[in-house]
Amino acid sequence: MGLAGALHRWKFRMRRRFSNPSGRRVLDVGSGHRPHEDATHLVDLLPEDDAERGKPIQQLGLPLLLATVEALPFKDKSFDYVYASHVLEHTQDPVAACKELMRIARAGYIETPSPFYEQGYNYPNAERGWSFHRWFVYLGEGDTLTFEPKTRHSIDDFCHCRHGQFVKRIYGSMKDLNQLQGVLPRECSYTVLHWKDQFKFAVKQEGEHSRC
Repeated sequence: MGLAGALHRWKFRMRRRFSNPSGRRVLDVGSGHRPHEDATHLVDLLPEDDAERGKPIQQLGLPLLLATVEALPFKDKSFDYVYASHVLEHTQDPVAACKELMRIARAGYIETPSPFYEQGYNYPNAERGWSFHRWFVYLGEGDTLTFEPKTRHSIDDFCHCRHGQFVKRIYGSMKDLNQLQGVLPRECSYTVLHWKDQFKFAVKQEGEHSRC
């Protein structure tokens, strides 16, 4: 498991043992190898398959249900809060996934790779990217969570403006995009949405680009 994993488990147990329980029900969808420290329930689809996870799944003593984000086995508003971190870029049905998150929870947090990071991690060699991610996800007008199909045609579709071409040259010269993570603002690498009650979403068709 390693030192980092052991430290994470220790901090998780200490937090749950000595903090005052709030009574809140918190679901982590796609909890993987790092379930959120506030979670009371976990959902994941393939606990034995680490191909898209990188590390073995962790339960940390919490109940784990096998389900997809498109069909969560819970009653309406069963949870006070839901985390969906690095899940929605995988979904086969963004409409169903977004509706399910709003159905089962009163508020939540969504995080995905940004198109900037998603695209760059794949360029210039497709085999180094996240081939199993189906969508570019970004916040459009009015903080609309927007899904744009990620295809072999769109992955190298850099903006033709000078900024887009500059980024393309950077990506082409780097063997490891993670080298950028220490110097770039977090918002460059991740699409993040905090929501309460509901959020707006949109799904674009292939070829319907609006990224810059």
